[in-house]
Amino acid sequence: MKRSRQRRLLLVARTVISVSLLVYLLFQVNISQLLAASQHLSLALLALAFVLQLAGVFVSSAKWWLLLRACGQSVPYRWALQTYFIGQFFSNFLPTMIGGDAVRVYRLNQRLKQPAIALTSVFVERLTGFLALTVIAALALVRSAGTLQHTPALLWGATWCVVAASAGVLVALAAPLVARSLVRLPVPNIQDWRGKLQLLAQTLGEYYRYRRTLFTVVVMSFAYQLSWIGVNYAVIRALALAVPLYFTALMVPISDIIGLVPIFLNSIGARGGTFLLLLRSLGVSAASTVALSTLVFVVRMLVSLLGGLLYMLQGVTGSGVPPRTGMLAT
Repeated sequence: MKRSRQRRLLLVARTVISVSLLVYLLFQVNISQLLAASQHLSLALLALAFVLQLAGVFVSSAKWWLLLRACGQSVPYRWALQTYFIGQFFSNFLPTMIGGDAVRVYRLNQRLKQPAIALTSVFVERLTGFLALTVIAALALVRSAGTLQHTPALLWGATWCVVAASAGVLVALAAPLVARSLVRLPVPNIQDWRGKLQLLAQTLGEYYRYRRTLFTVVVMSFAYQLSWIGVNYAVIRALALAVPLYFTALMVPISDIIGLVPIFLNSIGARGGTFLLLLRSLGVSAASTVALSTLVFVVRMLVSLLGGLLYMLQGVTGSGVPPRTGMLAT
């Protein structure tokens, strides 16, 4: 009961912060300025942004599917794709504490009855994506340093974001070692947490043995991140904004990294605020920045709605249970 109350309070706090940021952004412009910024909007480029966003879901679900196949789980790609779409719906559309990753873990566990595989497969898929995101951000930061040199606060802020993300990647990569170390702690083994953690460490460590699959998944992660940057750049070009591609490759990952801080609701407000700060250094107006972040949000929501449609048709539980084969089969 206490935990449920804490979750509700956290949800309220995150909602207040995100809504406050949105209100602040909207107060920077008026309707006439927004209409003026969007008057020459290219619908063709906006459609391209939608296609790239859609393609990103196909790539991400294929990554997850390959990781599952590597550990001997014969989950159909169609099911993985549908589940990923449903997860996107929960992550990007519903104001809830239930994230898309939690939905994927739940549905996969319902199908396999192996919670360790369900949890670690989603974790590794996310980790490879965050690794690619961090590398792209670091390379783009080096390229954009000259552009940001006249705004030292932004340069240092972006640098610290990249450093924090890199540290997060290193900690995540060491997760199996950390989990094994925690198992050895001299504390009571309540509800066999030691055995469950040992199983998670073993399952996660097994993924690192599939080097060929991991290499493929990492390459696909870079493809996904580039497609996501492409979504933003297509909208930038649709609005005819003078923003270089290399600068887009910086501000998109930085906004994603900031959006991971658990004070925002579905990253709402984080992207718009980050874009506003960074694009101001290029002389882009607040109206154009708000138009950009709004259109990117709309594109993402439209793709997420496809997951909502699948959720309505299927429900949240998976269908069909394949044989439980693989590294943790009994």
